[in-house]
Amino acid sequence: MLFLLLVIWELAPRLGWVSAVFVPPFSRIVKVGADLGIVNILLYIAVSLKRVFAGFFIASILALPLGFILAGALPWLARFIKPFTLFLSQIPPYILFPIFVIIIGIGEGGIYTVIFWSSFWPILFTSISGISQVDPLLVRAAKAMNAGRIQIFFKVVLPAAFPAVMTGLRTGLTMSFFMLIGAESMGADKGLGWLIHNAQSMGFIERIYLGALIVALVGALLNFILDFLEENIVDWKESAEEQTV
Repeated sequence: MLFLLLVIWELAPRLGWVSAVFVPPFSRIVKVGADLGIVNILLYIAVSLKRVFAGFFIASILALPLGFILAGALPWLARFIKPFTLFLSQIPPYILFPIFVIIIGIGEGGIYTVIFWSSFWPILFTSISGISQVDPLLVRAAKAMNAGRIQIFFKVVLPAAFPAVMTGLRTGLTMSFFMLIGAESMGADKGLGWLIHNAQSMGFIERIYLGALIVALVGALLNFILDFLEENIVDWKESAEEQTV
């Protein structure tokens, strides 16, 4: 299917089905990528991924414990602040970007803040939801076997909530990556977003397509890695599924 799509992409502009100015043949995009150089492309990818993982990591280490505490120990507070957090989560990061620039300044700080904002909310909400949906019978059964709070959390609550938490992490990372592309176009001098924005400013259509393809491939790779981690490394999901049967 992919091969057929690439063949159509190559032939459509050459046969005049679409304008080659706006939809260049795939081979021209490959040539532009070769001219740009694999080293430069890998550098752009590395710069973008560094920003993504830094902002995503900060969001994760703050959102996960906060979600666990709100859902497990302070459910009343979670219900009380839910309208406010929902309101904040609906504000697009791009709208807040000028505010971030004023507070933090132009450059890396604003970009990291956009990434943090994009990933924090899905991670927080899914962690709260996952903990809240744990079967109380599992917790009571663990208490009946004299399990302590720490044991209950790590051996009962967290495994049962893990599928929801993993969904939030995947969503947060995906949103971080694609929001990064826009953030880099507003305040960076390197990265995939900068590559696309610079190509647009200079009128390099092939580079725009090249940047978009690289973004899609890297995004797909990130999702594949998360699936691999979930299915092959972390055994909590399997434990949670067995407990909920």
